[in-house]
Amino acid sequence: MINKSLCPKLFLIGLLSILLMAQSADAQLIAGVKLASVSRLKDFNGKTYAIRPVGKSVAYLFLSTECPLCKNYAPVVEKLKKEHPGIQFYGVISGVTFSRTEVATFTKDYGISFPVLMDPAKHISNAMKATVTPEVILIGADGKEYYRGLIDDWVVSLGKTRRVASKKYLEQAINNLEAGGQPLTATTPIGCLISNF
Repeated sequence: MINKSLCPKLFLIGLLSILLMAQSADAQLIAGVKLASVSRLKDFNGKTYAIRPVGKSVAYLFLSTECPLCKNYAPVVEKLKKEHPGIQFYGVISGVTFSRTEVATFTKDYGISFPVLMDPAKHISNAMKATVTPEVILIGADGKEYYRGLIDDWVVSLGKTRRVASKKYLEQAINNLEAGGQPLTATTPIGCLISNF
């Protein structure tokens, strides 16, 4: 015979288990291959790219052509891209606010050589739950999320920066990934909100 005082506890344990499994599945979808209903996007030149290239780790950098922080961080991320050729870097422009011409000018002006993908329907930003620009999400070739958040600690808050960054979060995460380490703790990104348009 079942003890009636145990029933509510068993119900809560069962409910908690279901919620944890759902959260785990959601994390796998975010970090894994299923980025919404699209698997390929075009850059500002019209060239098509696989959002999740097979067998490659990817650093997704959410950008805005108007965001001062994106402009400041462009050379930092470009340097990381050159130092880590095994990582696929993608810039992502979410929404329909910026034209292909504006994005082309932005990449030229700030020396960005990695592909900058146009995500007008916000498939990537919604699936990955990106909120601001610049925000970076590093996904390993195994589909795991290895890091998300700030590029480094140069930005303290909107309008306030340090003289020099002392914690290089993205660089550390890439080094850790390449050395076979575990995912790093996420940081809270600071920047311009991703456009809702």
